Amino acid sequence: MTNYRQLGPRGLDAFIAAHGIAPGAELDRICAQRDAHTTLLYWHTDLAAAVAEARRTRRPILSLRLLGRLDEELSCANSRFFRKLLYPDPRINQLLRQDFVLHWESVRPVPRVTIDFGDGRRVERTLTGNSVHVVLDPYGRVADALPGLMSRDIFFDQLVQARTFALANRRDLPALHQRSRSPMLPAAPPSRAVAASRLAMTKHMVEAPLLRAVSVDVDADTRQNLELHARVHEAFAERAEWAGIAGFVEWIYAELFEMPLHDAALGLDVPDPFDYDGARSQAVSRSASAGSSAPRSSRARRASAVASP
Repeated sequence: MTNYRQLGPRGLDAFIAAHGIAPGAELDRICAQRDAHTTLLYWHTDLAAAVAEARRTRRPILSLRLLGRLDEELSCANSRFFRKLLYPDPRINQLLRQDFVLHWESVRPVPRVTIDFGDGRRVERTLTGNSVHVVLDPYGRVADALPGLMSRDIFFDQLVQARTFALANRRDLPALHQRSRSPMLPAAPPSRAVAASRLAMTKHMVEAPLLRAVSVDVDADTRQNLELHARVHEAFAERAEWAGIAGFVEWIYAELFEMPLHDAALGLDVPDPFDYDGARSQAVSRSASAGSSAPRSSRARRASAVASP
């Protein structure tokens, strides 16, 4: 039996020629992506193999770093949006397929929460988490990073720019980043539901929290993540140095996403308000330990705001 996965992108093409593109577990396994039939992209999960392919084809590497796994349904929320909104887009898909070598790596498991309704029904969802597309040159050296979720058009433009960075002379990289600080986008207009709700302001005060909770504001995510990308530009422009790719990714999660990977609870180990003794002991423990001066609960709130729902 042919192991199409081991053949790389050529194996994916051979499988499609022999079996078509119908949804299935084997296609997902070959591509190393959940719902691979929507994108038909081949993802490396071994960085050394991705670098070897990049050097052979003289293409940069797009290395997705995420909580959870891209080949599982419940990876972090942003990576699920990538699968649904970005990777299937025709322009983005063609750019990824033709101009990049694709790779993903899980930085840690994604926290999950289960809601038990008490009648046998359960709902499982992910909680917190974020992801970043790290752009590497054909030799596996960091050239750029696209944090979080962006709109299709902006993501496409950022990919084109990042490809230029990755193929440029390394000595020119600081100047390229200096000239490419992301502009702020204009404020996005409210959705039709929000605009309609605002016609009755008293009612809107009641409805606004629910409308925010159930909406996916890609424009707001785009503006916020372009601000984070500007900090990436700034770091490269100032010739910052990191301990390899791992050090760069750690910096992004700690400084941009405000969720240090060494934090075992990702800021979610807040005291139980109904457990006075436990809350007091946790407070004493946090005050005695080294780390961020910000309380973990506030850090978790900020990290959740940075991440998509």
